[in-house]
Amino acid sequence: MGEHRVPPLGNVPGSRRRALRKLTGRLEYGFSTEAVPELRRLLGAADETAATRLEAGAALLDWQERRRGGRAAATRLDLDIVIVSHFALPGGNSTANAEEIKAYRAAGLKVGLLHHPVFHWDVSRPLNDKIAALVDGESVRLLNAWDPVSCALLIVRLPTIALRLRDDLPAIDAGRTVLIVNQTPFKFYGPEGGVEEAWDAERVLANLDAWVGPHTWYPVGPMVRRALVDHHAAVVAGTDLAAEDWTECLDPALWCREAARPSDGRIRIGRHSRDHPLKWPESPERLRECHPADEDFEVHVLGGAATVAERLGRVPANWTVHEFGAMDAREFLHGLDVFVYFIAEEGREAFGLAPLEAMAAGVPVVMDPRFEPLFGAAAVYCEPGEVAATVRALAADPEAYAAQAERARLIVEERFSHDALLRRVAALGVATGR
Repeated sequence: MGEHRVPPLGNVPGSRRRALRKLTGRLEYGFSTEAVPELRRLLGAADETAATRLEAGAALLDWQERRRGGRAAATRLDLDIVIVSHFALPGGNSTANAEEIKAYRAAGLKVGLLHHPVFHWDVSRPLNDKIAALVDGESVRLLNAWDPVSCALLIVRLPTIALRLRDDLPAIDAGRTVLIVNQTPFKFYGPEGGVEEAWDAERVLANLDAWVGPHTWYPVGPMVRRALVDHHAAVVAGTDLAAEDWTECLDPALWCREAARPSDGRIRIGRHSRDHPLKWPESPERLRECHPADEDFEVHVLGGAATVAERLGRVPANWTVHEFGAMDAREFLHGLDVFVYFIAEEGREAFGLAPLEAMAAGVPVVMDPRFEPLFGAAAVYCEPGEVAATVRALAADPEAYAAQAERARLIVEERFSHDALLRRVAALGVATGR
């Protein structure tokens, strides 16, 4: 008898490798309706390599095993707060979630986290390290899709996740449910309305109504509220829009510096944020006005400045640029004299966590007047052409400088601290002891 030969498996082509990663991610995080048919097609396709078919079959088997295990491990949970969000994002959404989780955990509350990726983004990304580090299985735990859960407060953060809800969702019996609207439905709003839709407000409202029933929408700040009221009045009419905003928070004690940076004859202004076109003034003129090139100024940026290089032709000579995540934000802020923050004219910044961190650090903030309804006396407001004079005036008057830093500190403590957050959730029925 001749030797039996096993046909070669071949390789998984690069395009199929990417597709399998996307499909297995969707299986793992609850979007099986789209993933299963495509994996079954790959499994049975004669024109695919054996390796591709084998991986498709393994993904399906692994998913079925996880579902069986998840159902078997389902546990009835009685929690204080459940947060539903995309916990894998690298930026502000995860930072805001982590801050709130820290506040709840320190107050002795039991918190459940339901990871819900945005369907049309990369669903296979792992949990953000800031979130993963807080999960201890006791006070903070990840929820199984089949865990029956009761809680005093259900928080959905990031409306984009509700454009396409997961197929497998736990039954959650909540005393109150809120949606934190931390981005506007459109990226820009011009004279003719919204440009570049980020999420469909009508669909989000309908999907959440179908899953969790009646719920309250909380904008994270006045800019988001104004966009909803001015441009999405029909949707707002069908919602319970909270009278107050769900502003972001931090622990001021962890940010505050002992003293201002020693003077060296130059004024160091800075800012940190993601390098995105919406985060910078559109025109070269406004960019230069907000970040003066005069020889008495240094400009320090944390978060990258590719947008600036594109708009100005190059990064100015008096700039020092650190890429996103290259250094600790607290360390960066402690080395500044003044924090300057201006954004795109047609942009709608949902909140502004970066300037809040600067305020908490004791660095006076000079910013776009559109932020005044949010931060009030915690910042100094001016037009772009007034930035250089405004910053020089602060730097030249130590008493005014110290008074502005102290004014900001008191406002942060009262309105944007962990204590302020705990007072807010207590008013919504969470037993915080406050």
